[in-house]
Amino acid sequence: MMQTPPPFSSFTHLKYWPTWLGISLLILVAWMPFSVRYHAGQLLGLLIYHLARERRYITRINIATCFPELDIQQQHELVKQSFRENGIGLIETATGWVRKQGTFREQTTLIGLDKLEAAQARGKGILLIGAHYSTLDFGANLLSLFHPFAVTYRPHRNALFDAFMLRGRLSNCNGVFDRNDIRGAFRHLKQGKTLWYAPDQDYGPDHAVYAPFFGKPAATITAGSRFAAFNDSSAFLIRQHRKGKSPQYEIEFTPFPDTFPGADDIADATLVNQMIERAIRQYPAQYLWMHKRFKTQPGGKPESPYINIATPNHRLTEAQYERIIGGATQVAELHGVLDYKLPTGLWVRQYPRVISKRRIFGHPARIFDQHAKNLRMHGIDSITVDNFFRVPDRKLSLVSYFVPEGKLLSQLPARELPLQALAAFMAQLHAKGFCCKKPVLDMFIIRAQGFAVVDPTDFILSRTPPSLKERRNSLIQLSRNLNLSGSGRDDFFACYADQAGLAISGMEA
Repeated sequence: MMQTPPPFSSFTHLKYWPTWLGISLLILVAWMPFSVRYHAGQLLGLLIYHLARERRYITRINIATCFPELDIQQQHELVKQSFRENGIGLIETATGWVRKQGTFREQTTLIGLDKLEAAQARGKGILLIGAHYSTLDFGANLLSLFHPFAVTYRPHRNALFDAFMLRGRLSNCNGVFDRNDIRGAFRHLKQGKTLWYAPDQDYGPDHAVYAPFFGKPAATITAGSRFAAFNDSSAFLIRQHRKGKSPQYEIEFTPFPDTFPGADDIADATLVNQMIERAIRQYPAQYLWMHKRFKTQPGGKPESPYINIATPNHRLTEAQYERIIGGATQVAELHGVLDYKLPTGLWVRQYPRVISKRRIFGHPARIFDQHAKNLRMHGIDSITVDNFFRVPDRKLSLVSYFVPEGKLLSQLPARELPLQALAAFMAQLHAKGFCCKKPVLDMFIIRAQGFAVVDPTDFILSRTPPSLKERRNSLIQLSRNLNLSGSGRDDFFACYADQAGLAISGMEA
């Protein structure tokens, strides 16, 4: 169904006033000369860079993942430039939504338009496969001056801004479809029209396959292949970019090979990602790197690179709580904290007291989560918290989490204990500032990739590595739990000292 925006008169409530102010400022700047819009966009982008801590972190992870050939300083500059470009893009978006169509025709260069028009003559419809560049919406405004098309979109969480966005897009397009309205998009192609679709965001594992994007697996939605195959529509990659600091824009249409779409969804998704990647590399700062493109991974959340982001916090009813706990097996209880294992393999820890929706620190569930994140961000394998759950009816909180696969160290026969590897792991923990004064074997999991920490709250992170005395006490306790004595204990200490780069003198028990 074609989308229609609600009237602005329905957004008079006080809660919408900040949004009205933001929209008014965008409209005001949109009518300014290009140089003013350009510099205002850069300032806006830098403001977002400093305020949006989590988005800055996501962008940094994405750029480090996709451009490992850049050094740290180059990656940092690309992160900042990406925010500047996206700030400019926000101003351009508003400009395209409120300024008169045709204003920017002379500033637009189109490459491959003749191929697009030839494909239009087939009467089978055209699928434009694009990506989320900073110029996405303004590029749509420019393209509408030369070629009619429809788009798919995801509604914005702010209802007023969504209405503003929808009105702007309808002024440029001959149709706007909700991204879940697949039938409406199919009908549009069936009528021989053009559909612009951007499949470069992570919508989860449903209707997606894993295909490489900048060398890393990315959940890639297969709807693009289905759209193209539905009516034998011609498929083009569309790229739109701002050319430097000048008010000049470029739109390029690159036809997909005749073999697209094929019978293999993964091959199709790989081709789409490769073509989008080549386009991004031309102007990498103009891409929307703030999106969690690699969130969904084959191994689930433990493989996601976005470790230090906010953990979702949900409210559970009494019935929902009973369904979760009713199918779980209680594993342990200590000081009112219960651990359960679900049939799915996921673990659940139950705490007394309801975890706050807004407060970041204080509750033991949050401490559990933050300690796990600290370990993983420092390259130490540990549990991965999936979600927080509030159970107000019972005054309880739940934490669902993944435990790394492997065996507890305590489950291994003494002759199979990898003592040298354990000594090296302890040296690694201490070198990164983690210390535990009472280490026991149940604190460690041994797996093919090395060791993992079971309960992250057993370890304390300091700004500096532990002192020699703290290291020694920790190793003495661990060697006793390992039943080491004599030469075996000396070898364990010597291996640790060698890995830690410390003199053996003073390390012996």
